[in-house]
Amino acid sequence: MNKIFLAFTVTFLLFFSGVVQALNLSDEAEISLLTCGPSKQVHALYGHSAIRVHDPIRMVDIVFNYGVFSFSEPNFVYRFAKGQTDYLLAAEKYENFLESYRRSQRRIEEQVLNLTQAKKQQLLDYLIWNAKPENREYRYNFFMDNCATRVRDVVEKHVDGELVFPEEAGLEMSFREHVDEYQRILPWINFGIHLTLGSPADENATAYQEMFLPDFLRNHFARAQIQGEGVSKPLVKETRMIYDPAKSVKSDFNLLSPVYVLSILLALVILVSYKQYKRKQFRLWVDYVLLFITGLIGLVLLWFVAYSEHPAMHPNYNLWWAVPANFLFPFLWMVRRWRPALKWYWKALSVWLLLFLLFSLLIPQAFPVGFYLLTGMVLCRALLHSFLLLNASHSAN
Repeated sequence: MNKIFLAFTVTFLLFFSGVVQALNLSDEAEISLLTCGPSKQVHALYGHSAIRVHDPIRMVDIVFNYGVFSFSEPNFVYRFAKGQTDYLLAAEKYENFLESYRRSQRRIEEQVLNLTQAKKQQLLDYLIWNAKPENREYRYNFFMDNCATRVRDVVEKHVDGELVFPEEAGLEMSFREHVDEYQRILPWINFGIHLTLGSPADENATAYQEMFLPDFLRNHFARAQIQGEGVSKPLVKETRMIYDPAKSVKSDFNLLSPVYVLSILLALVILVSYKQYKRKQFRLWVDYVLLFITGLIGLVLLWFVAYSEHPAMHPNYNLWWAVPANFLFPFLWMVRRWRPALKWYWKALSVWLLLFLLFSLLIPQAFPVGFYLLTGMVLCRALLHSFLLLNASHSAN
């Protein structure tokens, strides 16, 4: 949700804080929400939110950023998967922030907040305190605690009254549906993320919860009202487009997307299986590949369910079709003398996958089309083995 910082910008903050801590903002000071558009980089798919403090009289122009992290941290990928990623609040010069987003051709929109002078000062003081080394870290949670929700919470605590977000402004979409809108530009990444997201991701997000996405934070800020002592005023007093790159129109059609690729593979699996059934001869490499892939997926998902601290990872009903035992079975089936004792697995797998297809609509989790296509491939092979074993049994009788 942010650009990658290869070096901590906290150095700048520490240099700057000696001045800022003693600074009283002038009447010309503005505090704004900056909303940055998404990009095709995985970590920036959903856009970014930050807070700008601009005081032309005091020559202050800083961006406070809750999205700082580094891929170079030890065991970053493992910690991220396990849900133990720590993000930081840091500050940088506005001109540096602006230039980095211009280089990556990402939109920047500014909403100037309608705060009293006292609240502006309190908010700045809080941000400086929060950015100190002993206070700056927080445990990242994609849906509930990220760069956008942190901004929402900070602003909510520093308004002169109660900040009211109209609930009817929500789209009544699930968390999964929300992120899917952004992930579609990278179809295989989208496919993988949907694999790891469990049933909690299919709960509807309220208008308040939608603000985990920067664009929705911007939209709800635009509708929010500050209410206090019988008076109501808008949270945002002015909106400015800082940078708006030209948009390229692209079609969603992609022959290499999971749906098209897996549809072709399913058709080939059905064709090959039909020919092998007619000839009563078949090659096992198709079975080994399909069982290995779906079994490996199942093992990875099982790890997420058992060990990841991400609350949206479990329970995950993809384990119904991505059976972890499929990973081990091909290695056992390679031993010919074990096959008579293992042939029941094909029948059990057929029944299990048929039950999934029959009852998947009743499961409290959404399954993209690609998951059904993978299930269809494995089911086709399991049914082929079951029918051949059944025919062999009848022939023996």
